[in-house]
Amino acid sequence: MKKMKKIGAAILAACMVVSMAACGNSATTGDNGSQSESSSNSGKTDIVIAVDADIDTLHPANFSTTVELNILNQIYDTLMYMNPDETHDPEPRIAESYEISDDGLDYTFHLRDDVAFHDGSKLTSEDVKFSLEMYQQSEYQGYEVDGLASVDTPDDTTVVCHLEYPYSPFLLGVCNVHIASKSYYEASADNFVSSPVGTGPYKYVGRNKGSDITLEAYDGYYRGVAAIKNVKFEVIPDEATMAVALQTGEINFADIEPASISQLQASKNITIARVDTSAFSYVCMNLEKEPFNDVRVRQAINYALNRENIIAVCYDGEAEVNSNICAKTRMGYQDSQLQYTYDVEKAKALLAEAGIETPYNLGEMLVAEKYSNLAAVIQNDLKAIGLDVTIKVAEFNSFIGDLTSGNYTITALNMTLDGDTQSLEMAFTTDYIGMANNARYSDPEMDELFAQAQKEADTEKRTELFNQAFSKAQDEAIYAVIGNPLELFAYNNSLDVPEIAFEGAYFIYNFCLLYTSPSPRD
Repeated sequence: MKKMKKIGAAILAACMVVSMAACGNSATTGDNGSQSESSSNSGKTDIVIAVDADIDTLHPANFSTTVELNILNQIYDTLMYMNPDETHDPEPRIAESYEISDDGLDYTFHLRDDVAFHDGSKLTSEDVKFSLEMYQQSEYQGYEVDGLASVDTPDDTTVVCHLEYPYSPFLLGVCNVHIASKSYYEASADNFVSSPVGTGPYKYVGRNKGSDITLEAYDGYYRGVAAIKNVKFEVIPDEATMAVALQTGEINFADIEPASISQLQASKNITIARVDTSAFSYVCMNLEKEPFNDVRVRQAINYALNRENIIAVCYDGEAEVNSNICAKTRMGYQDSQLQYTYDVEKAKALLAEAGIETPYNLGEMLVAEKYSNLAAVIQNDLKAIGLDVTIKVAEFNSFIGDLTSGNYTITALNMTLDGDTQSLEMAFTTDYIGMANNARYSDPEMDELFAQAQKEADTEKRTELFNQAFSKAQDEAIYAVIGNPLELFAYNNSLDVPEIAFEGAYFIYNFCLLYTSPSPRD
């Protein structure tokens, strides 16, 4: 599930004396703004990207997985773009300029007049209004437009967003809103989801369910036609198979798991990119089921986890130990908040205090296949304090369905709730049960703390509200967080990749193809 914090790694491929085939767009812009064809148009212009799971939807607002997000980011464009430079400031994209009123309640966006959808229709302010309101209704992405009260469209190229209260992260959220066609939706809601039409650099071509999704460069893209012409997202769930395909050049780019690092680093033809994120690895307990409705049991599980070992074994050390759902670089994290450490005796004492007679069978630990190794290590930690679980492995989309519906007892996974710290309310507040509040936790005090933080303009006061929320979350052991994994990417040396911005979001439009082919298994 997946989005905004500081990225610590600048990611550049080593470009050795080879000619660039495709980089950014296939045209250069002269002083008068006209497009002239670049000499780099010849040669290979296709790439294959491996993904570890198939998509469930291509709805621009109602998606819930990283794979879906990464594909949608190529098809759709946004009003604003989060620049990956050191400042990470929003810069115009579909909107060429914007103003914020002195009271912080009105955001006015002035749109470019040369943006067209993939079906040839011209984008207008009505499409932007439609998209913002669609996000408001989204059960997964609604937090991106928190605080939005209404949208006005004075003319075809002007959009005014009225907020309920001053909310400084609003502009950051706008950077993640895919702008979709109102008329295309009205013509067919089914096609809107299955055959998306956006304004981004790539248009949807087709899908072989369970196998691949194909895109091609849109020749009417307002920033210039992409030089990489054809993109295939190939579904490869098995990590070892994905690693071999990278080494042989069958695929060019992949989001990889730590277990593949050593295999890939042995090849001179592979570059590994590490991107800091606020993602968290965690054990999630269903608080609606016994014995997890007892805080002492949840605390015991927190103390039972040998986080250093889990990160060494399951993440090859590519993560930071942190038992707090709030990453240490985010607003609201404080060292005074409880950090759970490995303490088997304390865990056993808490179970005894809760009246748990061991050995005690917790039942099934439901996980997606990609988390089966993580589950096995956690299973051993729980066994050491007298708690037994049986691991049940499910297909990824089936797993997500059971997780969000509460059809599970205990599980382990990674999740990202990025952007402003406010997005973490999705893990804790009542309104998000059935979405990202996978613990199914409900507490009026917690709801109120996040509600106040959402409306608080003073940074110091807002930070203290988050401090209270995360202190409460840690004391009550709502989740058993393990740490913050790095986002890991691997690509072969036929590809040059610029810095990957914010939580691992990548844009193929910025990639460069180099005219060399990796030799198999160097």
